[in-house]
Amino acid sequence: MLAGTDAVRTRTSMSNLAPRSRRRCKLRSRAAIRTLAAVIFVALEAHAQVASLPPPITLRTLHGQITDGGHEPIRGAVVQLRNDSSETLVTYITGNNGRYRFQRLDGNTDYEVWVMFRGRRSRSRSISKFDSHMDKVINFRISLY
Repeated sequence: MLAGTDAVRTRTSMSNLAPRSRRRCKLRSRAAIRTLAAVIFVALEAHAQVASLPPPITLRTLHGQITDGGHEPIRGAVVQLRNDSSETLVTYITGNNGRYRFQRLDGNTDYEVWVMFRGRRSRSRSISKFDSHMDKVINFRISLY
């Protein structure tokens, strides 16, 4: 309150405002709506960009053991892994324990793996990009006779 006057504060509606004040309120409301529309547009645009990103790279490991018909490990077997999308071929030669290991394989790619030993080739095994196992084990048994 002001000293010496009986001033009362009340809420005013648009109809109680002078024409000039009404125009200012309308202009502020329009500006606020435009700002809100711009913010929503930017948010939708950012969401569309995130949605169009490629899936994140997941890394997978493939390992196993190569054995003969008597379940003995085979030393010197050649394990070959082919990337189906790039057609690249990676080779691993087994040690005394007959084990092989391929690490850091792209989980969003299909692969094919097989074993060669003394002129014999095993049947191929596939690894699908839809396979959820990130630590894949594939053992091979090769008949030597």
